[in-house]
Amino acid sequence: MKGVKHIHVAVVVCTVVSVVIIWAAVFQVEAGWGETRLTVFDVGQGDAVFVETPSGKQMLVDGGPDGSVLSRLGNAMPFWDRSIDILVISHPHSDHLTGAIEVLKRYDVGLVVESGVEYSTAEYEEWQRVVEASGAPIHIARAGEVIEFGDGVRFEIFLPAHAFVGASLKNVHDAMVVGRLVFASSSALLMGDAEASEEYQMMYAAEDLFTDILKVGHHGSKTSTSEPFLRAVSPDIAIISSGRKNRYGHPNQGVLDRLGMFDVSLFRTDSDGSITFTTGGHEWIQEK
Repeated sequence: MKGVKHIHVAVVVCTVVSVVIIWAAVFQVEAGWGETRLTVFDVGQGDAVFVETPSGKQMLVDGGPDGSVLSRLGNAMPFWDRSIDILVISHPHSDHLTGAIEVLKRYDVGLVVESGVEYSTAEYEEWQRVVEASGAPIHIARAGEVIEFGDGVRFEIFLPAHAFVGASLKNVHDAMVVGRLVFASSSALLMGDAEASEEYQMMYAAEDLFTDILKVGHHGSKTSTSEPFLRAVSPDIAIISSGRKNRYGHPNQGVLDRLGMFDVSLFRTDSDGSITFTTGGHEWIQEK
């Protein structure tokens, strides 16, 4: 599997080694050593975010509501590339999970990252069967962990804050996997469907939530993207993934107003289609 053995998950520990790794990443960036690409796919009313690091390692966060993610991946990846290093499932709602099932059937996935929460739906039962049949290892995400890609890029896990393996919850959003992609001084916070309660958990637990790009939580629902959270995150760019003329009214006008109040540059898949930004480690540049 491409690059899988070089990716590891670790709890953050402040050591001399970590300092050396950070400075090595900075030197690589200063030397113009590659770019990181972040694409929020247009998959209709759902979420699918694709990341490719400077060394070619790839991560897909959620798969959207159907198989349309496959054509999006086909456009983003070389035709001969049939492997994805990491597949993250933020939570098991079908608008994030169904497309991931199709991805796992067709791609060689190196690692599945999820919360382990139980969810009694046909889609989630199929997901469990397909994961087992694929042989892909599963990692249960916990706040404080960091996924290191080995090329200066890392994915910092902020949620879930507690263990949810085998738990059945009234609201599976409570077991959301939320993480921040970091490459040198560039960052992007991927919120999944996190709501205000999860935002407050993050603000309470994390000293630093600043990010350049905010992938807005819950498709721009009124239950997410609170004013205190926006103040804590202070993004320059916000991306909302939602379907055209969706029946939920996403994104909510109140969310749009709050983003405007903070002078955030807004991009939307329902009007802009798939949205790609690249960074060499200093600033994100939109790829037309």
